[in-house]
Amino acid sequence: MAYHWGTYGMVKFEEARAEFVGVLTINAVTGRKEPYYPKWKRQLKKYAVSAPIIFVILVMAFFVMLASFKCEDYIMERYDVKTTTGSIMFSLPSCVYAVVILVTNGFYRNLAKWLNDWENHRLQSAYENNLIIKLVVFDFANCFMCLFYVAFWLQDMVRLRQYLATLLIVQQLLQQFLETGLPYIMLLIRGGSKGEEEKKKDDDADGVEVAELANEQSKMDLYPGTFDDYLELFLQFGYVFLFSAVYPLAAIWALFNNVIEIRSDAFKVSRVCQRPFGQSAADIGTWQVTFEVMGIIAVLTNTTLMAMSPEIRQFLPEMTVTNYILLFVAVEHVFLALKAAIAILIPDLPRWMEIELLKEEYESRQVYLQKISESHKLDVSTTQLAEQRENEEIEEEEENQSDSGEDMTKPNGGHEQKEEDLTWADMQESQI
Repeated sequence: MAYHWGTYGMVKFEEARAEFVGVLTINAVTGRKEPYYPKWKRQLKKYAVSAPIIFVILVMAFFVMLASFKCEDYIMERYDVKTTTGSIMFSLPSCVYAVVILVTNGFYRNLAKWLNDWENHRLQSAYENNLIIKLVVFDFANCFMCLFYVAFWLQDMVRLRQYLATLLIVQQLLQQFLETGLPYIMLLIRGGSKGEEEKKKDDDADGVEVAELANEQSKMDLYPGTFDDYLELFLQFGYVFLFSAVYPLAAIWALFNNVIEIRSDAFKVSRVCQRPFGQSAADIGTWQVTFEVMGIIAVLTNTTLMAMSPEIRQFLPEMTVTNYILLFVAVEHVFLALKAAIAILIPDLPRWMEIELLKEEYESRQVYLQKISESHKLDVSTTQLAEQRENEEIEEEEENQSDSGEDMTKPNGGHEQKEEDLTWADMQESQI
C-alpha cells in the first residue's frame, strides 16, 4: 500500500514545531535562526514531573478497581448470584467500572496532552512518540489491571471471563456512541446536517454553492485524526489476545465491532466531521512497536493461564510442580521462537515489490548517468567551439596583418613608376 501510494521509504526533513519555544539560536544544519531548548530541561520535566503524576493517577485507578471488587463482594454476601436478580446485581459493579475506565481514559488523555505540550518537544515525531508512550502505559494499566488481578491474584477464571466480556462489550458500545452517535446528534441540534439529495450535489457544487458547502462544513467538528483509532485498536487487540485462552469468544465480539466500525467511521468522516486533509506516511510508526510488545505479553499470559488450568494439570498428575513449571516455561519459549521465526521467514517486502524497487533504482541510475554524459558532451562541445572561435580569430588577425602589409607596399611601387614616367618625358622634351 505504501508503495502504491508513493510513500515507501519516504524521508522527511522535519522542521521545528510551531508550538516549540526557546531561545533563538542559529541552526547548524539550516543556518537559520530557530528556538533552542536544552534537552536536560525536557528530561527533567519528563521524569521529575510527568512520570510521578502518571504514577499517582495509576495508584488512584488501582484503588478504584479495588473498590469495584469490594462492591462485588458485598453484593455476593447480600444476594444469591445464581438467581436472575443476583446475577444482574453482581454484574452492575463491573459495568460501572467499565464506564469509569472510559471516563478516566478521557480525562487522562487531556492531561497527557497537556504534559506533552509542557515538555516542549521540538519535532513532531518526538512529540507524537512521547504522547503514544504516555497513553499506552496508562491505558494498558487502567484497562487490564483488573484482568491481571483476577487472573493471577484471585485466580478465578469464571470471574475473569465475566469481567473480560463486560469490559469489552460495554466499552465498544460506549465508544461507538461517543465517536459517532453523540457528535451527529449535536450536529442535528445545530442544524448542520444535509439530506441524501443535497449530499449528492456536493460534487457538482459551483460558485455560490461552494461557499454554502464551505459554510456547512464549518459547522461540523474538526476531524480528530487517527490517533484515537490506533489507541482503540490497541486496547481491542489486548482484550482479544491477552486472555484468549480463557475467553475465545472475545474475537467474535471484536470482529462484530470492527464490521460496524468500518461504516461508522465512514459516516463520521462524511457526515459528522469536516473533510480532513490527507497526510503521507511510510508506516504506522511507533504503533508497530506497541503491537509487537502486546503480542509478546499475550504469549506469556496465555501460557501462564494454560499452566494454571486444572484440566491440563489432570493430564500430568505424576509430574512435580517444578517440572510442571519448567515444562510450560519451555512451551512459552517455543511459542516465542515460533513467533520470531514467522516474523523472519515472512519477508517484509514481497518479491514483486523488491523487483519494482530495483527497477526504479536502475532507471534512476541510468537517468543520472545519462545526464552526466550529456553534461560532459556539452562541456566538450563548448570547449571545441571555444577553440574553433579562437582559431578563427587568430586566422582573422593574420589575414588582417597580411592585408595591411600589401597595402603598404602598393603605394611605393606606384610612386616609383610615376617617377620613371616623368623622367622619360623630360628626356623627350629636351631632345625636341
